[in-house]
Amino acid sequence: MADRVCNGECIKCSFQQQVYCAAQHGHAIMAFMPAIIERLDRLETKFGNANIINPLEKDEAQRGPGAENKGPETI
Repeated sequence: MADRVCNGECIKCSFQQQVYCAAQHGHAIMAFMPAIIERLDRLETKFGNANIINPLEKDEAQRGPGAENKGPETI
């Protein structure tokens, strides 16, 4: 098994191998979490309570001519 190399096609591996890989990926992500949280904290400190535009807030992204994928002249 040591000579096997992951090619990213999980469906070709056994269920046990898929479970093992999922556990390894989860463990690796957990190891990165402190670094991610630290970066987010630095961003929050840098920007504070700045008015950041959130396109998903208040459904603003679904208003206007762009939401229907039409130009204003066709509406």
